[in-house]
Amino acid sequence: AIKLKSRLFSEKELLYTISVKIIVGRVVFIKSKYYNRKKWNIVRMFGIFFGILCFLFAFFEGDFYAAEKRLVKVAFFPMDGYHVREADGSYGGMDVEYLNAICEYTDWNVEYVECASWEEALQLLSEKKVDLVGSAQYSEERAESYQYADLASGYTFGVIATNPEKTIAYEDFEAMQGITFGMVENYVRKNEFLEYLSDHGIKNPQIRYYESTDQLQQALDQGEIDAFVHTFTEIKEGQRLIGRFAPRPFYYISYPGNEDMMRELNQAVADVKMNQLELESELMNKFYYSRFDKATLLTTEEKQYLEEKEILKVGYLDGYYPFSYEEDGKFKGLSRNMLEANLPLTGLKLEYVKLDNPKAAKKALQDGSVDLLAYCVDSKGNLEDSGLVIVKEYADIPLAIIMKRTENMSNTMTLATVDHLKNKADAMIDEKKSSILICESQEECLQEVENGQADAALCNGYLAEHLFRTGFQYEDLQIKSVYSGKYSISVEVRESDEQLSDILTKTLADIDSKTISEYMLKENTYPFVNIRALIQNYSLQIIVFLICVVILVIIVARHLIRDEKKIRKLMYKDTSMDIWNLNYLLYWGTQKLQTEQKGSYAIVYLNLAQFRRYNIIYGWNAGEQLLNHIGLILKEQVDEKTEICARNQGDRFVLMVCCTDKDTLLKRLQDIKKHLEKCIFEDTDNRMAVQMGIYIIPKSVHDLQLAVSYANQALEFAGDAKENALMFYDDELEQMIKERHEREKLLESVDIQKDFVAYYQPKVDIRSGEIVGAEALVRFKNPKENGAIKAPGFFVPYYEQTGKITELDFFVCEEVCKMLRRRLDEGKKVVTISCNFSRMHFIRPGFAERFEHVLEKYQIEKELIEVEITETLVMEELQQNMVKQNLDIIREEGIRLSIDDFGAGYSSLGVFEQIPASVVKLDRSFLLNKEDYERQVTIMRGIVNLATDLKAQVVCEGVETDEDVSLMQEIGAYIAQGYYYSKPIPEEEFEERLN
Repeated sequence: AIKLKSRLFSEKELLYTISVKIIVGRVVFIKSKYYNRKKWNIVRMFGIFFGILCFLFAFFEGDFYAAEKRLVKVAFFPMDGYHVREADGSYGGMDVEYLNAICEYTDWNVEYVECASWEEALQLLSEKKVDLVGSAQYSEERAESYQYADLASGYTFGVIATNPEKTIAYEDFEAMQGITFGMVENYVRKNEFLEYLSDHGIKNPQIRYYESTDQLQQALDQGEIDAFVHTFTEIKEGQRLIGRFAPRPFYYISYPGNEDMMRELNQAVADVKMNQLELESELMNKFYYSRFDKATLLTTEEKQYLEEKEILKVGYLDGYYPFSYEEDGKFKGLSRNMLEANLPLTGLKLEYVKLDNPKAAKKALQDGSVDLLAYCVDSKGNLEDSGLVIVKEYADIPLAIIMKRTENMSNTMTLATVDHLKNKADAMIDEKKSSILICESQEECLQEVENGQADAALCNGYLAEHLFRTGFQYEDLQIKSVYSGKYSISVEVRESDEQLSDILTKTLADIDSKTISEYMLKENTYPFVNIRALIQNYSLQIIVFLICVVILVIIVARHLIRDEKKIRKLMYKDTSMDIWNLNYLLYWGTQKLQTEQKGSYAIVYLNLAQFRRYNIIYGWNAGEQLLNHIGLILKEQVDEKTEICARNQGDRFVLMVCCTDKDTLLKRLQDIKKHLEKCIFEDTDNRMAVQMGIYIIPKSVHDLQLAVSYANQALEFAGDAKENALMFYDDELEQMIKERHEREKLLESVDIQKDFVAYYQPKVDIRSGEIVGAEALVRFKNPKENGAIKAPGFFVPYYEQTGKITELDFFVCEEVCKMLRRRLDEGKKVVTISCNFSRMHFIRPGFAERFEHVLEKYQIEKELIEVEITETLVMEELQQNMVKQNLDIIREEGIRLSIDDFGAGYSSLGVFEQIPASVVKLDRSFLLNKEDYERQVTIMRGIVNLATDLKAQVVCEGVETDEDVSLMQEIGAYIAQGYYYSKPIPEEEFEERLN
């Protein structure tokens, strides 16, 4: 089959592609062969060509079409960490990043459809309004209704969690005996939870049930329960994990019959798992594990053990770089670093004992000479009946196949390895053709290959690379390939030391591949051969053949430079362009800050404001080409000796540049910005604003990671406009960030029903001065300032980011209905009130139904309430199906609609055609245009006449002066709203004026 961008061709597409290729090839042949022949021969050939085309068109019956990106609609339901709305309104979270990875292997255009809950997401899927729903655990009942992906896209498990002030340790089941657990009523893993507790001696736990996760979290915060039970994705920032159970994979699901899309999804998930092995773990750590409270809590028995155990004897081995080795008579390596990271915090003092070999180490642990072994390669099966147990497997070791440079892997007859890797070696070779040579150490394996006793060696990849660096006797050897398997190293203790085992489990952390690479780079960036060993091993050659020493030194230098470049490229180069990554900038910059005495530096965080849109329109390849060009330009703008340029991710670049003073730096960055924007326009014919966040590093500061963070925060406040596209992180900005954080904490904690109030701005008939309507607005009563009134600018941006703006809009609507109902019951005058509704209502289903429900609840006639939307929503969002559906329902139900800010942006008379508006509100910009008064009057009078003919009322906003009123009379508009008549006022005052 032909596969193009992971999209399988159908039989018709395949035949069509082949036919067109044949025809095009035939035309080229005709042109080259018959170009100088008689004219009638050319005509005849083209007749054949068109005849074939006609046959193809008749055969395919009009099925020709160009391959387009598949539009895949994905349900976006609230789940902290899994689905997140970013500060800029974009979609983020674990699911979004995983789908971004999938899109690298598919020709998909993902569109997120927001919904209120997981249940609503399933409903949308059943109605085929979305194509995919993520985070679905498998159940037979669900599999009858939905189609599951073949492979899981992540995993989940049940958790028991508490707030950080609780003192229950992880899996301290004795402490759990008397506590109260909370659980949602429909929790699917309840039976597994009860089995988990029962297996650990808790038979009848006290459980309280709640209707929703929000109620469950509130109960924990208010002290009604001691711990809650749920899926781990529901854990909030800082909460402590005290138990885990029932691990389960989760999948993407679709509706039955969506075969093409599911085929592409299955292939893409398989590609992700093969090419990005650690993606799922990285996303889990980024969005979930990183938020857990990692404080170590010890049980009473463990504390008693620590009081009795003053010194912990640690056995270690030499020769297992970079984890366990000896240097200058001292134990060094990542294993020691891991032990000393958290274990001394328990009060234990560590005493290190060197052991000769793994067999002697195991015996020393069994007879009590040491309390634990820091480096072991045993599997659990190897430890049966030994009295020893594995406490923690803390690192995975890649395996490398070592051969002479001139040899080929297909010629391997003898494979050298060590005893604990024999099972890996067995799986590699054909026993009938090859044999295995067991050696005492991995150094001996390499020597056997060097001496010709073995054709290849299977070794620890980290140790092999270290030996190649520090011993030039292996110059003829190289790593031919990396073996697909790997093995784990662990800490071992005696099976009887249960308390020590539990303490180590809580305190020891994993060592990931990034940490290992950074350690090796730090220790070996510029390694030198041990001179004493050189003299001892090659003394005769050095004395007799000095010239050979010179040649040997040249070979070693070449070897070291090549390996150093290789490691720097792997660790510190961006994967897709020839530029440093952020890891190297931090490493290089930290060294620079510690050694540089003159001048100072600044961190510049840079991105493109419109790059995401460009990437969507022109495709990933065009975006990468643009970023490559930007990277080259930025490299030209820095002095490589004293400055550095790096790429972080996406369109984000980081510069560390010299800074003598703020004004000079600002002028230089403005020039870079102009140059970049000019080059982008010349390359793409698109204008993109370059934004920069800048932090000038004080001379006393050496924490470069913090400096980068400050520059990144400044970038968040940079805008598209020239005056604020370059934003410095200073005391003023830091105060703004703190104030914003405090404001967001305040707004997250307040009660909409108690802390907000409706205000009203009257609409007045200028002919009589009578109030004929009003616009309902919302104000915040700040509880921390004794109810001081705050304007919408204080709270609306945050509520729009979090989606709470929809609840605020309906709160105002209900307050208006309550006021109208009360006045109607009292027989008092009422007027039509317009209520503002955010665009978020119209991109979700169910708005019109909810609005009507509010009117029915208070028995308010539809003529008394207007739904007010902005012209921007009409012009920008109308192409969305959901917006059209909501507006069609509003039209059918006879709900009054008001178009606000008409004329604020780009006005179009098409608005009148698209929207059944009852009211059109002219923006104040019409009133302020004095350049061509007569022309302006003519335009406005035409709009008023058109609206009147369509039976729509015209309201002029922002009326503030006598001249504004006169202009209204001249154009025939008689309903005004503005400070000339009244500012927005509280309900009581509005009712007094209305009376």
